[in-house]
Amino acid sequence: MALRAAWNDIAASCHIGRVFSSHGWFDAAWQWRQQTSRLYLLCLFDGQALIAVLPLVREDASRNGVGYHELSFLTVPDTQVCDIIVAGRNKDIACAAFAAELERRRSEWDLIRLQFLPPDAVAASTLRKALTAMGFTTRLRPATENPFISLLSSWDAYYATRSRSLKKANNLAAGRVRKAGVIHAEWLAPGDGSASDRERFLDRVIAISAVSWKTTTGNSLDNAGPQAFIRRLSHVAHECGWLSIWTLSVNDRPLAMEYQLIADGRVHALRSDFDAEFEPMSPGSHLNRYLLEQLFGRGLERYYMGPGDNNYKRRWTEEAETIETLSVYGASIKGRALALLEIAIRPLARKIRDRFRPTTTQGAQS
Repeated sequence: MALRAAWNDIAASCHIGRVFSSHGWFDAAWQWRQQTSRLYLLCLFDGQALIAVLPLVREDASRNGVGYHELSFLTVPDTQVCDIIVAGRNKDIACAAFAAELERRRSEWDLIRLQFLPPDAVAASTLRKALTAMGFTTRLRPATENPFISLLSSWDAYYATRSRSLKKANNLAAGRVRKAGVIHAEWLAPGDGSASDRERFLDRVIAISAVSWKTTTGNSLDNAGPQAFIRRLSHVAHECGWLSIWTLSVNDRPLAMEYQLIADGRVHALRSDFDAEFEPMSPGSHLNRYLLEQLFGRGLERYYMGPGDNNYKRRWTEEAETIETLSVYGASIKGRALALLEIAIRPLARKIRDRFRPTTTQGAQS
């Protein structure tokens, strides 16, 4: 907490934007991750001035029954992008210093896994180069994509580019919701509402998540870690004017929600849930289509749907940012073994599997 003001000064000029580089975001993430991790922040100072932060946590991991120590970014499943917190003018000196410190502390880790790296990530370029120069084995690979919708045109112009099948599905969902009763959509927009309004919306969001399909994942918001995260984040985001929550009710019963952060012209959809009991009605799909239309014409630039490649997102957009993962393998026996496994053995095994995998002959009779 003592770093908050100086941290946010750096975040204001960080290339990934204020939301995912802000002290408040990582403070909220720590409310969740502290259940299983230890904080491992590396902070670079010029005299008394903070100029860069490498926001890591340390965990005890295992693979094939063998335990090892892993460093990773302080992230949660809702993270969309992450990187070193540093202004561009200081990235070279910061990465050299962090690489030297990680080398000095090499006995404390076997693997560094940095996920959610956006295009032009400092960790993927400058830090990786510094660590490679010190003799560490590194691996950078595409992990997924973060699809986005440009909001610069009009809704009508954008929606005209969508497929007939998507429009038909949206019309059917709207019809089912209308038949169910009285529809009421509410938006707590950035900068709007009091603290009590925030809590009212937040309680509704948590209640919907508690009856969604995500209850099977352990990440629904009624669980202790996720709820601590979302409550702390909502408090910070509301203060910063970033908090955006949409809810859809039918006959006064909340059935669907979307939780967003909006800053710097970017809309980041962090969570969307619906009451699983009403899945045939498609309330989540109806809310998604409705709120998207409302976001056009407000001076916003992009709507990010969140990392992940699935058919639903591809029906809404063909545009996406690549998200990469950087792995750095330690000098320990376990670190070298992990490098051998991930860089040599596994790719070879996949090639052999693919080579001998039976091919399906079109038109074959069963």
